[in-house]
Amino acid sequence: MCVGIAPTRTLAKLANYAAKKYPATGGVVDLTEPARQRRLMARVPIDEVWGVGRKLSVKLQAMGIQTTLELADTDLKTLRKRFSVVLERTAQELNGVACLHWEDASAPKKQIMCSRSFGQPLRNLSDLEEAVGHYATRTMEKRRARQQDAWELTVFVRTNPFKADAPQYSRSASIRLIQAAQDSRVVVKESIALLRNLYREGFDYAKTGVM
Repeated sequence: MCVGIAPTRTLAKLANYAAKKYPATGGVVDLTEPARQRRLMARVPIDEVWGVGRKLSVKLQAMGIQTTLELADTDLKTLRKRFSVVLERTAQELNGVACLHWEDASAPKKQIMCSRSFGQPLRNLSDLEEAVGHYATRTMEKRRARQQDAWELTVFVRTNPFKADAPQYSRSASIRLIQAAQDSRVVVKESIALLRNLYREGFDYAKTGVM
């Protein structure tokens, strides 16, 4: 099992890719620091970026954009004009700006997500564990109804971005399961393990979710 941790969904996916590809990481890659993000992106080809398919990667390579770092450094207006606002947001995510929100992203049908904003902010890890366990169970109920296995798992936590006077924190973590799972107990266990990697004391958590 490999774990990738980062401030945005796209970077978390990239961290998970690196955790799988490079044995020296021990299966865990934390891309919290911008310097580490850029070092890794300079090594990762463009077609490994989450959401960049084969056809799009060919067009980007024709522009001279070969690596993930080169995409991150490309002018945002150029990306929007020549491609789409989605690719522009992907580049922003690679720069640590969370803009692919869970409820707004048009996820493929194979992805199932469950998340909620809390009525009152949560501070204790135990309260967040209870919420994540519930969301993980719900995602697996939906997946079993579709007769689908789960291969990959992502968990996120964040504070309220609209409370400018409060300390802000937002992180995502992704893993690729060693074996496909339909058992809720397995997914709940792994989801809570990801949450514990993400959790930091001293923040008022407004939302969490499982995909």
